[in-house]
Amino acid sequence: MPRTREPSRASAKTPSARGQTTLPAVAVALVLLTVVTALAVGVADSAIAEADRTPDERRIAAAAADHLVAPDGPLADRRNVLNGSRVDDFDAGMLRRTVPPADEHAVRVSLDGTALANSGDPTGGTTIRRLVLVERPVRERLEADGTTVTLPRRVGNARVAITPPADTAIWTVRDRDSVRLHNESGLRGTFTLALSPYRTTRLQFQTAGELPDGSVTVTYDAPRTRKATLAVTVDA
Repeated sequence: MPRTREPSRASAKTPSARGQTTLPAVAVALVLLTVVTALAVGVADSAIAEADRTPDERRIAAAAADHLVAPDGPLADRRNVLNGSRVDDFDAGMLRRTVPPADEHAVRVSLDGTALANSGDPTGGTTIRRLVLVERPVRERLEADGTTVTLPRRVGNARVAITPPADTAIWTVRDRDSVRLHNESGLRGTFTLALSPYRTTRLQFQTAGELPDGSVTVTYDAPRTRKATLAVTVDA
């Protein structure tokens, strides 16, 4: 009589038993899917919010930076040339008075990484940078070389001290073809001359008698510049 094969244990499981086995795995997968979806939605919402905010920050920061480097702004004498004294005096109060967005947003102005003024506390935000020159005056002194002395461009005023010996007279001081000082009985003392900053100045002294060294000295403030990076950060 032929034997009847008994079903194996694996094949003995009913479809109902297999379904019950897979239920926990499905539940775990659903939980993971829910968590991943929530995270993705959160990241997307954050990215959208950041994208919406960044153009406004960039626009405000760029406008503020352009204003600070403009000739009619609070820091610059000429476009992209900052006055060193104004830079030293720039503070939070001046920032709020001269850069209107600083009243509404957190704004920081820095020069070469050093903060000049803060409005609020920008912890992130958008930064706009501008390459600038920082200009400071340096006092220079020259002595006449014989009967002439030459001053560089960008000198607006000069003080001319005339102290010739008793047997020498200086009658006239010329700037090229222009007579700047004249006295028939001789010039003696200190005189201030307004000069053109757009060209070199060559002063010539008309004398009677020898003019030894040190008889004429000229002092003036010459601008000295250095390159720097101005940064404006806006956290809106």
